[in-house]
Amino acid sequence: MIFVSYLHLKHPGNNDDCNELVQQTRLVSITKNALVVFEPTGLRISAPQEATVLGTARSGGLHIASECGGKGTCGSCKVILQPVPNPTRSDRQCLSKEEIAQGYRLACQHTPVNGMRVIVPQNIAEAKILTETKPRSRTVVPDPGLQGKIGFAVDIGTTTIVVYMMDLESGIQVAQAAALNPQIAYGEDVMSRITYAMNKEDGSEALKNKVVGRVDRLISELCESQSVDYEDVVRYSFVGNTAMHHLFLGLEVANLGLSPYNPTISSPLKRRAHDVGLTANTEAEAYFAPNLAGFVGGDTVGFILSQELHKSDTVSLGIDVGTNGEIVVSRRGELFCCSAAAGSAFEGATIRDGMRGQKGAIEYISIESPEEPPKLTVIGDITPRGICGSAIVDIVVELKENELLDSTGRLTSGNRIEEHDDFGKLYVIAEERELGSNRRIVFTQKDVRQVQLAKAAIRAGVQILMQEAEIAVDDLEVLYLAGAFGNYIRPSSALKLGLLPPVDKSMVIPVGNAAGDGAKRLLLSENERKAAKEFSERVRYVELANHDDFTETFTGAMSI
Repeated sequence: MIFVSYLHLKHPGNNDDCNELVQQTRLVSITKNALVVFEPTGLRISAPQEATVLGTARSGGLHIASECGGKGTCGSCKVILQPVPNPTRSDRQCLSKEEIAQGYRLACQHTPVNGMRVIVPQNIAEAKILTETKPRSRTVVPDPGLQGKIGFAVDIGTTTIVVYMMDLESGIQVAQAAALNPQIAYGEDVMSRITYAMNKEDGSEALKNKVVGRVDRLISELCESQSVDYEDVVRYSFVGNTAMHHLFLGLEVANLGLSPYNPTISSPLKRRAHDVGLTANTEAEAYFAPNLAGFVGGDTVGFILSQELHKSDTVSLGIDVGTNGEIVVSRRGELFCCSAAAGSAFEGATIRDGMRGQKGAIEYISIESPEEPPKLTVIGDITPRGICGSAIVDIVVELKENELLDSTGRLTSGNRIEEHDDFGKLYVIAEERELGSNRRIVFTQKDVRQVQLAKAAIRAGVQILMQEAEIAVDDLEVLYLAGAFGNYIRPSSALKLGLLPPVDKSMVIPVGNAAGDGAKRLLLSENERKAAKEFSERVRYVELANHDDFTETFTGAMSI
């Protein structure tokens, strides 16, 4: 039983009005358990029995990052606790001595006490979510007979959800909305959520309700803002990786957590939108794109459709650099795909001062002199609070080019390189005095290793997939980079890091949210659905974990 109270402090603008304290209170239920205050939101939550601080936050609808799903191994759920409890073994393993001294602890490792204050670092705000789509062509002809009707194309990402409102007669986008996937509270990566669904009673139902509820609210907000009646909404289309697909539909996910990682359902699905939990008229149709493998789903189908790889007359490579790293090769329309487990380094989750691409994130870095502070480009042009994916690639490349990092990934020496008890060597990106705060932003030796592992996973996947497709680097004519990371990364940095095969920079084309564009095509046209079904049955999936050359290729790709 939980009682939740929101406190919001409204600050005056250019007038002399007194600050207005507005308290919005909603009764979820009642309990005698410990009352915890989460700052800076002022959210008050009564802790469920036997819940951790992380579990208490979840129960009140507050998102705190937890890449490992609350196992105490990733360090992403660090918060400041007051009063400060004694550090656990996990605290000491994941946090620096300075952080422990400042009162930081892992939210997943501590039980609340009555009156506890939990200060959540301000790096959990809404991310800079990519909604832009860049289709190869705009020749999709909408199905006839849909005059005055509306549809919604939905891209369910592991991190973000994007919803596009479409005019089904013209094929024109009317509006769009986006939000973080609320399942993040149960784990940043797919496997953490699968584990939660398998091991927790009603875990699958909780994950389903979270994502369906968020999609439903986004759709409702769009309908309200555009004065659209639900009776005029007749179609929905959905793309997402296989786990997101299964969790949205409430399907069994146990197979996705065990080798050989077979999907419960691979074929495309049609359901009544109302039956999958959406607020919809009783006749509205929901279409779900086919899955290609356990870790290659409808989002990759959308990517293929968007860039028309299934009917291409060129040799092309497509990469969506994310936690699962989906890779596609088209050899003049013959398709090969795989999933490379890159982890969350490029999303900032396993990096000491990493964060998502949101206000305050360093987006680009350049080092003009090894002895001077680097030049930083920060999202929102505010004081930097951390470093996001595009800059994570930049910093490794810049360190290497300035001889502050060797080819094995070892930090060398320099004016801004220090020894640290917990992290080994580190490079100081910004000092306290440069930030005007009591903290600094650094890039550690451990961070370099995380980038090497992520980069090696993607590069090894590319090499093996090209090998299976019997093509060489010289055969490639175009390289598509999809997703937020691919859209914002500097192609020159990705090439220098070795994340991409050595092609001319002019061949690298960022294509935005290609999965989202594919979802639009599947919404508008039955012909696109037929094409997706056809190529999904002939695409060749390569399982990297079972490939004879993977270990050797992965090891060789670790160098910088």
